[in-house]
Amino acid sequence: MHPPNNQQCKPILTLASTLISMAEACNSMSRLKQIHAHSLLTGLHDHSIILAKMLRFAAVSPSGDLAYAQRLFDQLPHPNTFFYNTLIRGYAKSSIPSYSLHLVNQMRQNGVDPDEFTFNFLIKARSRVRVNINRNLPLVVECDEIHGAVLKLGFSSHLFVQNALIHLYAARGNPVVAWRVFDETVGVDVVSWSGLVLAHVRAGELERARWVFDQMPERDVVSWTTMVSAYSQAKYSREALELYVTMLDKGVRPDEVTLVSVISACTNLGDLQMGYSVHSYIDENEFRWMVSLCNALIDMYAKCGCMDRAWQVFNSMSRKSLVTWNSMISACANNRNPEDAFGLFSRMFNYGVAPDGVTFLAVLTASAHVGLVDEGYRLFESMQRDHGIEARIEHYGCMVNMLGQAGWLEEAFELITRMPLPSNDVVWGVLLAACRKHGDVYMGERVVKKLLELKPDGGYYTS
Repeated sequence: MHPPNNQQCKPILTLASTLISMAEACNSMSRLKQIHAHSLLTGLHDHSIILAKMLRFAAVSPSGDLAYAQRLFDQLPHPNTFFYNTLIRGYAKSSIPSYSLHLVNQMRQNGVDPDEFTFNFLIKARSRVRVNINRNLPLVVECDEIHGAVLKLGFSSHLFVQNALIHLYAARGNPVVAWRVFDETVGVDVVSWSGLVLAHVRAGELERARWVFDQMPERDVVSWTTMVSAYSQAKYSREALELYVTMLDKGVRPDEVTLVSVISACTNLGDLQMGYSVHSYIDENEFRWMVSLCNALIDMYAKCGCMDRAWQVFNSMSRKSLVTWNSMISACANNRNPEDAFGLFSRMFNYGVAPDGVTFLAVLTASAHVGLVDEGYRLFESMQRDHGIEARIEHYGCMVNMLGQAGWLEEAFELITRMPLPSNDVVWGVLLAACRKHGDVYMGERVVKKLLELKPDGGYYTS
């Protein structure tokens, strides 16, 4: 049998080149499946470059499909380091980053050598894996094992690997080891410094984090955002806003995360003036399409009592998430606009949005505000029966408040004693407040007895 001549090879090479180009330009899974089908029909399904392009899109692209990528990978008889790295990278970014660790072990068992990129993706995956409290020392041992392997295999000379290690320890709130890696790193950059800021933030050391931030030779949007967000989350709202203003003065363009943190700080302070300024910045810089920012604005305006503005933001949104609906329903409920809350609740279903526990908490709050006990009971039962949402202590607390405000004290007492969750002093405290309101001393004494069982030194009284 003679080998194919050049004329016979040309069509195959042309077709392979075409499929490579198609895979490179692919922007959807339906298109990728067509390319995959063409490769199978033409016998090019084993072509390494075509496979590499297809696997990369399926595993890494936001429009990809990790399960499909796994099936492509499983068909490879002898995947090399590149193919392993692609899939490890995909899992590192996914909701199951721990599978990256499994792939690295599989890689070693099959005699495939890892490279610096393997460890970069592995470290990022490890930083996203939650600590399993049922295992002994999973955090220190596994992080140290990865760190040790990096040193043993000589990959510590790569800055991006060292930066990944710094951020691994930072994510675990371990600034001591993060500093050790930083000090061992040659040619540290802004990513290295940002990792140190994050390490101190995660350790709850805001003053130390700010000191590191101030020492940075240069700062990028990530480092600014880390510090602004840290202040905002710690309720150092004024410091968050001051740093945000400095950020703008330095010509650094904030991102979505920065702006959400700044809006949260405005909400905490009730600083509408700054809130208006941030809203204007969002509109002027074409950020208004970002759902998370609009949700934060709705929450801010509602908590500051500016319902007209909250409605404007809500109605201007072309896309609304479940959080959007919940934010607006909660805004109406907390601002004592129960009719609007119920109206929005009904509209949700017309838009095909399924409610969650937060949604029902908001409409139960609205029911309590206007004393609609029967409607509240109906919603409470529907939540569990029709929507499969298990009632939490907050839902029971809302029901107790509704019953108590309406004077249904016996029913509220029975609800607490019959609920399948352990009661707490908050829910009994709600009922005690209702007893005082209605002057029911007998019921108040029963409630105080329950409270004293939970907190013997509570110092409760009924009048």
